[in-house]
Amino acid sequence: MRDAHTATMRTASRQARTATGERKREQILDASVKVFGTGGAVAVTHRAVAKVAKVPLGSTTYYFTDRNDLLLQTMAHARRAEAIRLHAIVDALDGTLSLDRSVEVLTEMFFDKTVADPLYDLALFEMFMEATRNVTVRDEARAWSTMIGRLVERVLPPSDPALPRATVVQIVACLVDGLMLEAVSNGELSIADLTDRLRVVVERVCPQQL
Repeated sequence: MRDAHTATMRTASRQARTATGERKREQILDASVKVFGTGGAVAVTHRAVAKVAKVPLGSTTYYFTDRNDLLLQTMAHARRAEAIRLHAIVDALDGTLSLDRSVEVLTEMFFDKTVADPLYDLALFEMFMEATRNVTVRDEARAWSTMIGRLVERVLPPSDPALPRATVVQIVACLVDGLMLEAVSNGELSIADLTDRLRVVVERVCPQQL
């Protein structure tokens, strides 16, 4: 009985250490996203992230082997967070959406957050810019684009049969990206402005008479 009790206590202790370690790792990754947004990829160093996370420098070097590992895991962390948020919106939908409803949902998915939290979207754009120069994170950027494309495809109403569906999805996804970047870069476009511009394109690639 004593041996069994000791084993149980050791297991509980290991689980507690694991949970604590995972919380600290998440804390560091959240801080890394902030550093990405405020200073770009070049600002993401173990020292800078540790300062924002308010943890010892040794904590970042313990969880992340080098700077590329930190960059890669930061992108994966941000993608997982976005996947949870976006899937919650899309999975709650029922059936084929009308054009008006589609534009409304796309606005909720992308533009509402852009206006409310531009720093986060700046971080996302900086991550994609890093992928143009750093092959270490390129697969993560591709995975992100694939995720967005699949979700946009689920939200769009039937599209013009003269256009390949994949092309329509890519056009809309790229437009969304461009509008988000425009919004965070000039700070002048309202959610209504962004929605109006999105509607112009969706109306043309997804005619309502289909």
